Amino acid sequence: MGKKILKEGVRANHYDTTKNILKHKRLKYFMEWEIFACKECNKGFNSNEALSMHNSAKHSRNISGEKTAKSDFKKIKNWIILALILSVVFYGIFWMFSNAGYSDVPASEINIGSHQNIALHIHSDLSIFINGEEFFIPANIGIGSDYMRPLHTHDSSGEIHIEGPYARDFTLGEFFGVWDKVFNSSCILDYCAENEKAGELKMYVNSRESFEFENHVLKDGNEIKIEYKSK
Repeated sequence: MGKKILKEGVRANHYDTTKNILKHKRLKYFMEWEIFACKECNKGFNSNEALSMHNSAKHSRNISGEKTAKSDFKKIKNWIILALILSVVFYGIFWMFSNAGYSDVPASEINIGSHQNIALHIHSDLSIFINGEEFFIPANIGIGSDYMRPLHTHDSSGEIHIEGPYARDFTLGEFFGVWDKVFNSSCILDYCAENEKAGELKMYVNSRESFEFENHVLKDGNEIKIEYKSK
């Protein structure tokens, strides 16, 4: 009786062990299917080779089309990047040569065209007094029907607009050149102080006397006052 019970126990253990092994194999088999699953139709395969054969037979057009689309997109992206780089390079070369070409050109010979695409835009205020009376500076100095000089006025307030497609220094003498009027250390407009008996000419920048006269470089916020007094 005892032997019979022992044999049955051994058979039961053997059965359970066999059952677990088969279960483990099935689980491993299904896990391999999950690892080698087709992305197009979600079918599972037990090897990478089987998956590759399936893709070649069933989805070769889709894969080829996807690769072609990705390749075309990459080419377009590279061409766009190249075009942007070349644009920046050409603009830099153009800007460099443009600056070099205008650095020594008088303001009276430069036409900025309009207020578009300017790199310099500052203002100075100018007032002129002749024998104690203010001489009004006219509007639209340096502005014509087909041109705009980098030094110009828009009204009679005396505000000088200093503009240009690049940054450079402009002098007060250049503004008078655009205005087609005389200004130097001896004369302002039609009034000259050639000697002490003829008269006296003084210039002030921000309330301080300046002896630069026509050579004064215009700066943003300058308040320039020119006085002539007859004797």
